[in-house]
Amino acid sequence: MKHLDLFFLVAAYLVPLALFIQILVDKRKSLSRNIMAFTLFITFVVNFFNYLYLVEDYTWYLPVHGLHAGLEFFVFPSIFLYIKSVVSPRFQLTREWAHFLPGIVMLGVATYIFYIYTGGKDLLYFMTHNRMGADFDHFKFTVLKVSRYIHLSLLGIQGVLYAIAFIKIPEEYNIKLQNEFSNIENFSIDWINKYLLSFALIVIAGFLSYALIPLKGIHHHIIVFVFFVFSMYISRLGILAVKQQVVDVDLDEFIPESVAQSELVQINDTQLKRKLTNLMKKKQVFLNPDLSLTALAAELGTNRTYLSALINQQFGVNFSTYINQLRAEYAKNYMQQYPDTKKEELCQKSGFGSVSTMHRVMGK
Repeated sequence: MKHLDLFFLVAAYLVPLALFIQILVDKRKSLSRNIMAFTLFITFVVNFFNYLYLVEDYTWYLPVHGLHAGLEFFVFPSIFLYIKSVVSPRFQLTREWAHFLPGIVMLGVATYIFYIYTGGKDLLYFMTHNRMGADFDHFKFTVLKVSRYIHLSLLGIQGVLYAIAFIKIPEEYNIKLQNEFSNIENFSIDWINKYLLSFALIVIAGFLSYALIPLKGIHHHIIVFVFFVFSMYISRLGILAVKQQVVDVDLDEFIPESVAQSELVQINDTQLKRKLTNLMKKKQVFLNPDLSLTALAAELGTNRTYLSALINQQFGVNFSTYINQLRAEYAKNYMQQYPDTKKEELCQKSGFGSVSTMHRVMGK
């Protein structure tokens, strides 16, 4: 069991380190990739400090204990900033340093409590005995215990707040994507939400194990495994981030669908509507899986904002839905002629981005 613990602890910091180096040497540089590299580096450092603590290497761990407490507050903000950099081409880090303010404050407070108020010898005594569930009578140790619970509680609160933000951002982003791209799979960040529930359960399990249970026996193995799984989740995000495509157009320029369908905007361009319909029937440009509103607008000789408003108002749907409806009709007709066609082939011929999208659209 001891060797298994050591494997989990070492893997927890070596895997994010390897991914950090991979992104660092990758020639495809972008702000979003740089932020993810920073996230992986912080994950590496935090888990390396976890390793030093849990193998009781206090000679190396004591000097960095305060830094450890502060850097733990950098993980969730850096993931949040990565997501923001993906969904906004104009995103800049100029004012985003405030997200790291709690970690900076925690670093300062921890440095004072651990090294000035408590002192090295008493801190070492507390760490070696507290992790075994010992009781302390001295007021100084009471301060350390209370500080520990406050620190963990704040980490939990931070995780909840950022998790809520993680849920909202992809939903709003997808709405914008559907007004520009016919297939949004390559740009969507819905994969973030797929990890949230299980990720939250891991965080809660780690919080309860670390805060309420002495780190001995089976509980020590549990917390080691929780740290490992936490690191693997961040590493998985890093792998997906490398593959993530970032939009290079300003999605905020569009007239919102709710406005485009209202009386505030009246698009009655019969000629443009006729040109659009003829283009779809004769050239069947909707079969191009990479078709975008910008490209379609250029072919029709108009601008994308005007074309988006026309589609919303005249057809009652956004650009992505409009194109996928045409693809669904084409797929049904194709299946009638060639009933033995496989799903993957039908998806490719119809221009859908994925089989799941094809099933969802044709099911409607």
